[in-house]
Amino acid sequence: MVIWHNTVDASRIPEYVSPGQDVELWIGTYPIEGGQSVWLELTLRKADGKEMSCKMPAQWHSNNEQRNNSYWRALLGTFEAGDRVEYRIFGSHDDELVSCDETYSFEVS
Repeated sequence: MVIWHNTVDASRIPEYVSPGQDVELWIGTYPIEGGQSVWLELTLRKADGKEMSCKMPAQWHSNNEQRNNSYWRALLGTFEAGDRVEYRIFGSHDDELVSCDETYSFEVS
C-alpha cells in the first residue's frame, strides 16, 4: 500500500486557512484493495498555548479504476485565528502500516 497527500489529486482544501473555514483533507492510496484504513494524527496548538492531540479516521470516498487509486477524505472542521495545526497521515492494509513521509501543517490567519 502506498499513501500520499498534498498533491494535485489529494490536497488540503483550502490551501490557506482563514478563521471559520471548514478544512478537508484528501488522501490517496494505491492499489485499490479491500480492508484498507486511513487515519491522521493531529495536534492543535491554540494561540494561548494550549495543545490538543487526537487520532482522526479518514472516510473512503471513491476509487479511480483507471489509475488503481482509492481516495479518502477527512473533515477537520473549523479553526480560530492563531491556531496552528500539524498532522501526519497513516494507512494500513492487513499487517502493513504505512505513512506519508512528511508531517503537514498550517496556521490559521
